[in-house]
Amino acid sequence: MEDWLTEWVTNVEKSVTEAIVQTAESIEAWTDEVVDHLDQQLEEAVIWSQERSDEVYNQLQEVFPLDELSQEIDRTFDDWLQGLEFLLFDEDTGDWDIPDSRETSDPFVHMTYVTPTKTTHPACIDCRHYHGHQYGDTLLVCGMHPYGWDGEDCPDWETLF
Repeated sequence: MEDWLTEWVTNVEKSVTEAIVQTAESIEAWTDEVVDHLDQQLEEAVIWSQERSDEVYNQLQEVFPLDELSQEIDRTFDDWLQGLEFLLFDEDTGDWDIPDSRETSDPFVHMTYVTPTKTTHPACIDCRHYHGHQYGDTLLVCGMHPYGWDGEDCPDWETLF
C-alpha cells in the first residue's frame, strides 16, 4: 500500500515541477518578446527623433547662418575668456588670483572668514548654522551662539549636508 502512495507523491512532484518549468519558460518567452518589441519601438523613436532634429536644423540653417553664428559665438567666448584670464592670472607668481567670495572689498569693514577647526570652535564643524565671518575684530560664530559654544556638542548643531 505504501508503494502506490510513494508513486503518487512522486508523480505529483514531477507534475508540479513540469508545470513550474513550463510557466517559467512561458514567462521568459513573453518577457523576451516584450523586450524585443520595446527595443524596436525605441529604435524607431531614435530614428524619428534624429530625422526631426535634422529637419529643424535644416530649417534653422535656412533662416540663420548657423555655422557663421556658432563661429562668432566661439570667438566672443574666447575674447571673454582671454579678458578674464588677464584679470585673474598673475604672471609674476604664475598663480590664479581668484577673489575669495567670503571676503569683502568694503573699505570700512574688513571681513574675513574663519573656518572652524578642532581647536577653534570644534562644535561648529560641518554645522549648517555656522556663520564664521569676522567683522574687524569681532567674530560672529552663529545666530544662536554669537561667540560660539563652549562645549563639544552644541544643542543647536545641524548637519551641513
